[in-house]
Amino acid sequence: MKRKPVGFLYLGECHTEYPAIEQSLMAQGINSRLIDLRDCDSVDWGELSLVNVRECRGYHRHTDFLTRIEQIASHLGQVPLTNSLSIIRATSDKSDYLQDLQLAGMDMIPTCWVKSGEEISLNEIAEHTGWQDFVVKPTVSSKSWKTFRVLSNQGSMQIAEADTRLVFKEIDQQTSLAELTGTHDLCIQQFMPEIFSTGELSFVFIDNQYSHAIRKTVATDNWLAHEFFGGSNQSYGANNKQISWAKHIFSYLQQRYGDFLYARIDAIPDQQNLRLLECELMVPRLFLTEGNALNKYVQAIQSWMS
Repeated sequence: MKRKPVGFLYLGECHTEYPAIEQSLMAQGINSRLIDLRDCDSVDWGELSLVNVRECRGYHRHTDFLTRIEQIASHLGQVPLTNSLSIIRATSDKSDYLQDLQLAGMDMIPTCWVKSGEEISLNEIAEHTGWQDFVVKPTVSSKSWKTFRVLSNQGSMQIAEADTRLVFKEIDQQTSLAELTGTHDLCIQQFMPEIFSTGELSFVFIDNQYSHAIRKTVATDNWLAHEFFGGSNQSYGANNKQISWAKHIFSYLQQRYGDFLYARIDAIPDQQNLRLLECELMVPRLFLTEGNALNKYVQAIQSWMS
């Protein structure tokens, strides 16, 4: 008997890997269907064998994203949602899961948190933390949306927005964080200069198992290890110590939130150790091509189908 199709929720833009996933599923006799999250009220969810949210890129620009996912989950019955609603609820906002990992004592990049509306200036952050170079980003964001790098040096303050090239501009030290980011809660992290020399490492998990690692580098005249900003992605042969480090964090996440069809843990090397930057647990780029893991991901989707 032919299996029911897999539904992929999206918001108008898919990962570049989606066509290959669609073709690979079709080769196994499984159809896939893109479902626009903004217009899915008439969908018969019982006609699907699985609903996957990983293609919902740009979710941070939709304030009703979580509400819509919760509404869909209430109509799925026995149809699995990946990753699960509990994972989506916990990880759509960095201040939830990441603070949880911080309190659990994970090896994180030094991080502090600011609530929306809190009256605090950039200078006060620098004085409070002792950091002369730090990154400010909303707790609900992706692809470096509304992300800034701040330099504080001998009474002057400079700021650079996430852009395709690095441009610092002078800014008043008393500028409040609210003036930069609006009404969002904020995650503030010490800038790690190792991003220039060693890059950022991404550890990918598929079906609760470690799959592969990727090294992301920074483009010349930039500070973000992201292909959108000119960086590059390369397969990385992680050593046993690094893999064990990533598995330790993943094990905690799994015990805390349940099983994962997919997950990504991002780190920046700090001398001989790794420091957790953040985890991508909802709509991550999985680097399936670079990690030679397309078939592994498709097989995992098959195993999760109802």
